[in-house]
Amino acid sequence: MRLRRCSQTLAFMQLSMRVYHEASEAPGYYAGGIRAKWWRGDFYTYTIWEDRDAMTDFVRSSPHAEAAARVQEFAGPGSCYVEFVSEDPPDWDDARQRLSSPTGYFSPPLWGDLRGR
Repeated sequence: MRLRRCSQTLAFMQLSMRVYHEASEAPGYYAGGIRAKWWRGDFYTYTIWEDRDAMTDFVRSSPHAEAAARVQEFAGPGSCYVEFVSEDPPDWDDARQRLSSPTGYFSPPLWGDLRGR
């Protein structure tokens, strides 16, 4: 995700860490992480779940739903997410490649914006 404004960095980091903590306590959570270039306002997060049902249960829970509503405050153009199932260990390069065909957007890209492609 790319932040709209650099001044949002601290607030977004706090929100991300809160959701990460909530996820780590949820049934079916396996692993997760955050990678950031905070000075550019670029954040990448991942969570790994034992199965799709566990992930869906967390996504529908109030901690995630509340955070998802707040993400609209932060999301810059082209901020997106991707969901996928894999038998392989997590790989940042694979995840970034999959982001070229997102599952959904937090904020649509600007016309002609080719960043991250």
